[in-house]
Amino acid sequence: MHDPTEHVQEHVQHTAAHGDHNEHNHGGHASRWITAAALTAALLAALAAISGMLSTSQLTKSTHLRIDSNDQWSYYQSKSIKSSLIDTRIYEAELAHVAPPKKDLAKKAEYEEQLPEIQKRADEDVKLSEKYLESHETFESAETLFHISIAIVAIAVVAKRRAFWYISLIGGAVGILYFGLAFTRIPPAPAEKETATATAPAAPSPEHTANPAHAANETSPPASHPAP
Repeated sequence: MHDPTEHVQEHVQHTAAHGDHNEHNHGGHASRWITAAALTAALLAALAAISGMLSTSQLTKSTHLRIDSNDQWSYYQSKSIKSSLIDTRIYEAELAHVAPPKKDLAKKAEYEEQLPEIQKRADEDVKLSEKYLESHETFESAETLFHISIAIVAIAVVAKRRAFWYISLIGGAVGILYFGLAFTRIPPAPAEKETATATAPAAPSPEHTANPAHAANETSPPASHPAP
């Protein structure tokens, strides 16, 4: 990750080193705060790097959950279409005054049980994704504040104005508040078993496994006129 204040940090450290050398030669001590300012810049840089890393991590998790949710909704639509086709066949059987095939009735009951579960998992993934995104944005705000504070430290060192250093300390303190707040917004990670269940279709029965074509039809979106 590119650090936008890397050049600024190098300049602060170089100026602080030069300042200490000159003061040692002249016996002065009025500008020793410049060394403290350089240390402040180094600390802020470390916090900015950590914030950036955590921000990226939270964004990655949010994106993966959003993709999982889209997969669940695609699976839901596939099951819903097959359920509608079965409804049509059952209705045609009723119009013909014949009993609907037991296979269709069993499949209809199976879909009615599965569809709410799939929808629930998709909704949970969306909500969890939004929480990770919120945490990402808070870490990103903290990182921005740290970089701004580093730039203000550079102004303080170059202009030899201690007041700007104090302003950078305030900015860094606010960044630390955002940094801590971001940790409180990180949602607890779901259990591995729950995550696996939410992203994988139910295991096929032995008879489905014996018929690969039927198993493939159950786990993929239907073609133009599928037979569920």
